[in-house]
Amino acid sequence: MADLILKDLIGLEEPNLDNIKFRITRHVMRGQGWVGFDDLIRFDDELLTIFAGNMGSDRYKEAEKIITCVALPKSKALMRAVFTNHGIISAKEAKSHFSGYQRYEKYIKDNGLIREVPNFSKQVFYKLELSSLLESYRNRLVLDWGNSQTYIQRIIEKPISEIYPKGFVSVFPGWDKIHISHKELTEIINNPDGNKDWYEYLSRHSGVYVIFDSSSGRQYVGSASGGNGIWSRWEGYARTGHNGNKALRALAQNNPDFAHNFSYSLHHVFPRTVSKNDVLYYESLLKNKLGSRAFGLNEN
Repeated sequence: MADLILKDLIGLEEPNLDNIKFRITRHVMRGQGWVGFDDLIRFDDELLTIFAGNMGSDRYKEAEKIITCVALPKSKALMRAVFTNHGIISAKEAKSHFSGYQRYEKYIKDNGLIREVPNFSKQVFYKLELSSLLESYRNRLVLDWGNSQTYIQRIIEKPISEIYPKGFVSVFPGWDKIHISHKELTEIINNPDGNKDWYEYLSRHSGVYVIFDSSSGRQYVGSASGGNGIWSRWEGYARTGHNGNKALRALAQNNPDFAHNFSYSLHHVFPRTVSKNDVLYYESLLKNKLGSRAFGLNEN
């Protein structure tokens, strides 16, 4: 893998690559306001496109193809997508071209990033279009960015460090750092071979978890034990959103996409050899701590 470079990979799909002007970006997204934003653009092409097509100055001058990456530790970069650049457009045109424009502007304002982008409508916008180039490697291709930390470059002779398996979502972060959206959970559950570290950990452990409903601010505390542990229980939520729970199922009556507002976290984990009664004890304890019976989605 160390001998393969990005230019070689592009050349397999684009024989005319020497006549194409490329820019490649590595977005670091530092600071509290950006925490979690990459989790949004991973599955949201509308938001990713406006994010990639918005700059403080003309940084994509004459570029025809934009390779958008996000920063990984140790000067690595994960490719999110390749775009075709149709040039600079006005803010008015951007609003109509980018279906994610208003959501991105709202994110900037809601997360205190307005200091970094003081006048969003006066930013430089590029009319970007998702390209089929390297489409099969989206969210999978890991590059070695090199010593220079300049986040926009022309250099595509970058070594390929790794190619994640198909269906890969993310590296398992440790149980205490799990905080994933319903979309992420669904992709992980549907692609166990591409997320083997998630499958191996969740299927080997029992635990107590919390589902947070961002539309109401309410929480549901649940537990999983026996069988394939947490994996089996979360598989039910990935399939239906409610997994048969009465209070969660009731949410679907007003909004068929109710589960899109859910995020999942783990609060206690145990070996599967721990008794079900012990797991239920910690489930009840967490319900009391969070008040999820009186103010949340738990009915018992």
